[in-house]
Amino acid sequence: MHKSGKFVAVLVVLCGVGAAVLTSKLVQVRNSYTVKSEALKKKYSDTVPKVEELEKRVTALRNEIFRSRELWGEFWHGVPTTVGRDGTLQLGLGAQNIRDGLVLHGFELAPDGSSIYRGSFLTTDVSNTQSYAKPNWRATPEEVATWQSGNWRWRNALPSGYQDNFDKQLTNILKLEETLNDRQLTLEGQKTRLNDANAALRMREEELVGGDGLSRDPNVEPEKRDGLVPTVEKVEEARNHTLEKIDELRRKVRKVQADIEQAQAENLELVKKLPKPANQITQK
Repeated sequence: MHKSGKFVAVLVVLCGVGAAVLTSKLVQVRNSYTVKSEALKKKYSDTVPKVEELEKRVTALRNEIFRSRELWGEFWHGVPTTVGRDGTLQLGLGAQNIRDGLVLHGFELAPDGSSIYRGSFLTTDVSNTQSYAKPNWRATPEEVATWQSGNWRWRNALPSGYQDNFDKQLTNILKLEETLNDRQLTLEGQKTRLNDANAALRMREEELVGGDGLSRDPNVEPEKRDGLVPTVEKVEEARNHTLEKIDELRRKVRKVQADIEQAQAENLELVKKLPKPANQITQK
């Protein structure tokens, strides 16, 4: 055999071996792709219901966002708001956003991101860069004192239920304030009557025991000038002094009477001792 024929035969053998090896690898690759394809098909079939559920949830959330925006209206977040002593607020909103006479609802923002509803306000003095808002209800000084200047959120509408709850709470607060005012007026009246009663009591006490509130006119009766009890004490003291003098005089009279009686008795004894006249002896 010619050398070229041998070379061709060897080459054919090598190509056959290579083809067999490549065919084996091709089968392995095809089998692996088949397994991966089946796994992807299963994963896809499992994922389709989840995607549909997520799409439904996204649609529901979008509808909810739309309804919420319709109920809450437009809003301005992080608006610089300065609280005045009388409850008037200075807002960092100008004519490009709001107008005079517009009702806005204010939410005070806390550092942790939470918000506190402060009520409805009526805008006034709207300029290009700022405006003012006054409470659309009777805000008490105690309530205004709880408001803090800072960044507030403002809305031009609220859901009816939200506003109704606030109105009910505001009505209850106003009723309590009116009741408190009535109680305070009643208490003031009772305090006035108590002060009058205490003044009358002090006057009666001074009329009894004396005091600075009595008259100092010497022409006024002693009990109205010095008090009834001191006057009675003075009268009793004068009476006792008089009784002592009377008792002393009685003793002196009794002593004089006793001296007189003793002198009479002594005189009688002396008379008896005198000599009798002669005519009285003859007559006997």
